[in-house]
Amino acid sequence: MAIFARITRKLKSDKQRPAKLRRRNSEAPPNDRQEGINELGEREYSVWSDASTLVGTRDHTDMLHGLAHDGFDIVVERLNSQAGGVEQDVAELRRLHELSERNKTRFNEIPANIWRHITTFLDPADAAHLALTSRLFLEKLGNEPLDILNLPENRHYRIRFLNQMDAQLPLHLLCFPCGVYHRRTNIGNERPKIDYVHNPPFICPKSTSTVLPRMRLAHGRQLPYYFVQLATRRAAYSMHHGIKCDTLCRRWKDHGNGWTHQSLYMIHEGRLLLRMRSQIFAPPKLTVTAQRMLLYDRDDFKPFFSVCAHWRDGELMNVCKCALSHVPAPPESLLRQIRASPRAQDWVTKPNLMARQCEFCRPARRCPECPTEYLLEISIREDKHDPVNQFKHVLVATRWSDLGDGTSPTASKEWCAINGLKADYDSFSSVGRRAVAGTFESQMSGSIPGQRMISLNPKKTKRGEDEHGWY
Repeated sequence: MAIFARITRKLKSDKQRPAKLRRRNSEAPPNDRQEGINELGEREYSVWSDASTLVGTRDHTDMLHGLAHDGFDIVVERLNSQAGGVEQDVAELRRLHELSERNKTRFNEIPANIWRHITTFLDPADAAHLALTSRLFLEKLGNEPLDILNLPENRHYRIRFLNQMDAQLPLHLLCFPCGVYHRRTNIGNERPKIDYVHNPPFICPKSTSTVLPRMRLAHGRQLPYYFVQLATRRAAYSMHHGIKCDTLCRRWKDHGNGWTHQSLYMIHEGRLLLRMRSQIFAPPKLTVTAQRMLLYDRDDFKPFFSVCAHWRDGELMNVCKCALSHVPAPPESLLRQIRASPRAQDWVTKPNLMARQCEFCRPARRCPECPTEYLLEISIREDKHDPVNQFKHVLVATRWSDLGDGTSPTASKEWCAINGLKADYDSFSSVGRRAVAGTFESQMSGSIPGQRMISLNPKKTKRGEDEHGWY
């Protein structure tokens, strides 16, 4: 009975199964596998089968196994049958070797004095590069190009020559006063400090006896050039060559004059861009003398905020004074309004606290002699130390500058133009229509300043210490 019941359940299950499924299970699996593939889906091939060359590269391990079983002649014959072949590669190498030997023979036929005469038409850096091109040129020219490059009067050429070694020396940094590479003492942890002379990134014997290349950021703050090197080297080569540009960003307040400063950096196309934003509370109805006391340092008569070397030329300080003249007066108390005027409609009148700048001080300004742009604004900030008037007007001076690619303080045209070392820089032709401020703000905040850009010095006037129009 148990056998009969089992047969009955089997017949019922076969009737309930679809016909197509029963037909598929009843048929034997077709043998439609490709040739060389087993039942597990793996390809079976030998060392010299066509499947071993599907990727287009030769398996050297298989070649060594073939040598052990088949011999050298069979291996060479089979390799020659493949695309490319070893004979073609060997023939190409022989042709290049013969060409090199012929060129070497031709160069050897030229006397050494002629090669020395050729180097007289080159500057010391190019002559040193030619001497180190190959062993043949070093034998012909000797150490004379290197000795000339090492002279004190050729320090700029030596710096240009040493700049080519930046990629091979991540643990060293080129010192421009010395003209040599110094080993970094705090690799990856270099930070800008106020006393940068006694906190260099390397031990330099001339750190206290020479003028280090630097740029003025604000009153009492300098940016040494080796931080520009470290930031650009990291972006150009690797993380071991320098530091992130974010480590250079700082925010501080000068308690002596009340100005607050904030510096921000970024890398764009291998160059270091800077944004300096300075602000101070601006009282209304300042006299001319009060405006000068607010803007200038009484020691060296330079502005407290960040400026380039051409700040005396043009309309920069006139724009600052014009912006300060638009600061509205704070609203008076109701008691003072009643005492001033008995009419009720004068008491209800509330002055507008938003400062409206004119067409002269509203646009952004670009210095025509360096890649620097300025924007002067009057906005409202909270003063936490004043319980009566918590919100006051502030003068915000923003500066954008392109500090160059960090090659050298004398070779980088942007750095030289900002510090006034060269006078042949035209910012409107070099920067182009895309402003430095637009490039910086579009990547940092996603928006660009809405003010139009005009020249800082449209009349190309030069005002120095003899003329006091800038003051």
